[in-house]
Amino acid sequence: MRKMLKVFSVCLVAVMLSAMLSGCGNMMSTGYDLYIFNGKGESAQALKDAAEAYSRETGKKVKTFSLGSGTSSIDTLRAEMNSKNMPTIFSIVNIQELKEWEEGGFVMDLTTAPDGAFKQLADEIPENMRLTSNGTNSYGIPYNVEGYGYIVDTRMVDALFGNGASQTFVTDAKNATYAEFVSLVTAVDSYIKSGTVATVTLGGKPYTFQSAKTDLSSKLTGVFAVAGSEKWTYGDHLVNVALNAVFDNPADAAAATDGQISALKGPLRAYARVLDMKTSYAAGRDGKVSRGADFINTTTANYDSAVQIFAESKALFIKQGNWAYTNIQKFNGEIVKTLEFIPVKLPLEDGDVVSDVKTADKLNRSISVYVPNYYAINAKATDEQKQAAMDFLVWLNTSESGQKFVTEDMAFVPYNADHTNIITDNSLSNSIIRYMKEGDVLSNPYGGAPVGWSGDTLGLEIMEKYLTKSEWTADDYNAIADYGIAKWKEMK
Repeated sequence: MRKMLKVFSVCLVAVMLSAMLSGCGNMMSTGYDLYIFNGKGESAQALKDAAEAYSRETGKKVKTFSLGSGTSSIDTLRAEMNSKNMPTIFSIVNIQELKEWEEGGFVMDLTTAPDGAFKQLADEIPENMRLTSNGTNSYGIPYNVEGYGYIVDTRMVDALFGNGASQTFVTDAKNATYAEFVSLVTAVDSYIKSGTVATVTLGGKPYTFQSAKTDLSSKLTGVFAVAGSEKWTYGDHLVNVALNAVFDNPADAAAATDGQISALKGPLRAYARVLDMKTSYAAGRDGKVSRGADFINTTTANYDSAVQIFAESKALFIKQGNWAYTNIQKFNGEIVKTLEFIPVKLPLEDGDVVSDVKTADKLNRSISVYVPNYYAINAKATDEQKQAAMDFLVWLNTSESGQKFVTEDMAFVPYNADHTNIITDNSLSNSIIRYMKEGDVLSNPYGGAPVGWSGDTLGLEIMEKYLTKSEWTADDYNAIADYGIAKWKEMK
């Protein structure tokens, strides 16, 4: 009996010790080998599928967590990082977001990885794509490269201007001036309203509307599909195009001088004019939508609503990136086969462009292409968990099965692909690759602006004060520019 009690006591102590250890952060038994916190909602299902495929291949159990498309995940990630079960892989967007995790000791410097396949993967990240705070460290594996601009369905181009017009339209629209693009927008608006036939010029070449609407062109209710409630679409991405007139990359923006910030006056005025134009010709479910309270309604003017309006051929353009491919596909599987990017045009003069490597013409024929998210490894994870993270990232970025999920299911352009000869099944990815081959790409300096400046500060100001206002004036353009400049200086 004593022997049995002794055994029972030993077992009880073991159970108690196990329970104590289970409450100690990463030592807790979780039932999985790797926990990935994904900040990119558009790839949620594809990453989950990839993790399940990896589990089948390796026997390793992988948990993934993602929020919805267009949803900020930073607060949720902070909570997870303070929980008993911190993720081993987590998303970082840019160098401004990196600061918090670097200061807290949460990010593993990939240059310190042990020799092997992962070390090689990390070392081969192109210098201009590295997530670094000092130029020598490296804190993330790029998700991919993404690009954005005005997405257009070339079938709609043919419906408006006649079969075959789309073969030259994309190139001519790419080379068009801002004035030519605005003339196109107003002419399309008139055609939608009254069937007015006009000839517009793009890149110096004429395009004449068909005398009668087709079944497809008759669906148009406006020129642009606009997500008025999504600050990131105009507070981050649209303003980013203007920032390229002064800054060449996020690091330049993060180190901005007061003089450089003041030099944003012209570009930010141009940004305000473009946003005024775009939101003045917005498409709705049943007709043109005017600015006002409904324009920023989170239920009817959100990201998914805008994507659906475009996918249903009710708008000629939507300003989005290739991340929207799978969302568009959900609403209309046919439209994704014929999509192309057109650059966002700005009313800039060369005098507005401070960058030494760009001109106003260069800005207006280029699209933004950059690394949108990085997979970071939690420095506070166990060595075993870190190795599991490294193994998964090598599989995702180098194996045939992993790359299939990246290019097909996630609809990404791999950051480590040979862009001189890669062709994907994704029309928007192929469009990005063509811009990359031609060298007509811009960076993402908004990622180096003060934290919250572009979206939560400037974007919120735009949403609350201007998208609810029917008419904008030159004074409004100046006020928007001055507000952006003053807030940057105040927040840096």
